[in-house]
Amino acid sequence: MNSYLRCALRAARLSWVPRIQLLMDRNEPRRAPQWCAARSWHWHVQQSSSALTWVVTPIGQKNLRCYSAAPSCGVERPLEDEDAMDKKIRQLKKRQVFRTAQQVFLEYLQVTRGLGFVDAEHISKHSPIFVSKLLEMVKGAMKEPVEGGEEKVYTSKLKRREMMDQRVSKALVRLFRYHPVNEFEPFLESIGLKPNEYDCFMPRDLLFLADDVKLLTSYHALCNYGVDRTMIGKIYREAAEVCSFGENELASKLRAFEDLGFSKTSVIKLLVSTPVILTRDPNSEFKILQWLHDIGIQRDWIGQFLSASNSYNWIEMVKVPQFFSDLGFNKEDIGKVIRKNPDFLLDGSGRALFTVVTVMLKAGSGKQDLFNLFQDFPDVSAMNFTRNLQRGILLLAEIGVSEEDIKNFVAAHASLLGSAPVKKANSILTNLSVGKARLCKIIMNEPQQLMQYTVGSKLSRLECNRDETSFKEKVKFLKSIGFVEGSVDMKKALKVFRGKGDELQDRYDFLVKTGLDPKDVVHMIKVAPHVLNQKINVLESKISFLVNETGYPLSALVGYLGSLRTCRLL
Repeated sequence: MNSYLRCALRAARLSWVPRIQLLMDRNEPRRAPQWCAARSWHWHVQQSSSALTWVVTPIGQKNLRCYSAAPSCGVERPLEDEDAMDKKIRQLKKRQVFRTAQQVFLEYLQVTRGLGFVDAEHISKHSPIFVSKLLEMVKGAMKEPVEGGEEKVYTSKLKRREMMDQRVSKALVRLFRYHPVNEFEPFLESIGLKPNEYDCFMPRDLLFLADDVKLLTSYHALCNYGVDRTMIGKIYREAAEVCSFGENELASKLRAFEDLGFSKTSVIKLLVSTPVILTRDPNSEFKILQWLHDIGIQRDWIGQFLSASNSYNWIEMVKVPQFFSDLGFNKEDIGKVIRKNPDFLLDGSGRALFTVVTVMLKAGSGKQDLFNLFQDFPDVSAMNFTRNLQRGILLLAEIGVSEEDIKNFVAAHASLLGSAPVKKANSILTNLSVGKARLCKIIMNEPQQLMQYTVGSKLSRLECNRDETSFKEKVKFLKSIGFVEGSVDMKKALKVFRGKGDELQDRYDFLVKTGLDPKDVVHMIKVAPHVLNQKINVLESKISFLVNETGYPLSALVGYLGSLRTCRLL
């Protein structure tokens, strides 16, 4: 039995083997068991429900040591190569010799190959990768001549550049004469395809564009209709059979879209965004147009919102008005909702809308909640609404709101949460200088306050949260001993005081009982409110020490309040 087959059968008996992926598809070396790494072949296991299919794939000529971190030779790095190639071409485009090569290539296509001037000019100017390959083939002509050689050496930079252009032109003419190029390669590049995309479309038995009559006919028909030449590549990539249509067949299909009610501009957007519609029946594909007509929207209204960079599933869009109808909207209301939010139809062909619905249902919303939401949907796209809603829910969870309260909050204020993105919890807490409990209380009591915490807004520090009951007790105490409400002395004392109002009253009474005049105690509090922040036993110990141990009279405390504040007993 073949040794490779024995390895495969042994692998099939091991449960972990199907999870081993040795294909270098992420541009990094992978560790392989010794039985695999010792050979230049490996087994890529594809497991299906019916059977295991074994595919033998070579990974290069260089054998890797077991668990080696050395990269294997032959590993492709398409992204890096593509970036390097783009950089090289950008630099090459700035040189005069590149423009010279384009002009020579233009003359070859037009004069020698007989292409129309417009086609030849477009291909030569929009195939930089192919032109750079041509220059690489004649790079010898780009070198400066050596002194003493056959060609004269000039000191002028302008003259040297002129002579280089002449050498390159002659070299390219000679190349085209004896080595005709494959015209499909620059053509496919000029219509917007990259080398890794058009390789599979290169015909094997043709070399010249003129030999593929149907391709050129379809190409010219699309160009004449108004499709941008650089966008035809997308049509060719996603629906290659379009370029094999005859002129009459393609024209009839384009006319069918116009008969549905689309303008010429809208048809062009349709072709570029979703080329496969040319291969399908327009009447069955665009049932959404009948829905739009029934709810009072003109058929071509949707064309103004189409984008060539997106792709649309027109059959799936029918689910959107059906959903609103099931939700309880009448035809007039459905028309208003879709006119206000066309992305409900076009953003993901309805997927973005149903993502919103999914998030709302997970948050515990019901049918009536959804009805209220879409009736007053904020002026944002459905996708952004979903992101904003998720950020808002995350904020509520991070500041300690219970799951049940989050569901109730979302059901009641979904439109508010989804209208704008809020900052992260840490950012809000830091800028406001508050705790989670206080922020939670603010948001739950005043949901509109969330709009002050949106991304990009400037937050200022909140004032310290005061216990209203304790604050009123302190004010009452100060008023009882002669302070005027709202005065500077009262504000100063309230800012310094620590503790409850009844504690301050007990400490004041203690100072009076020691023999101090009530007026002197009030004066002491105005000058040094910190005095009342000390507990009674501490005040008693300090006064006893200063009077009994040091011999100071009690009245001396009024003039030297610092002794009560700074004196510490051992």
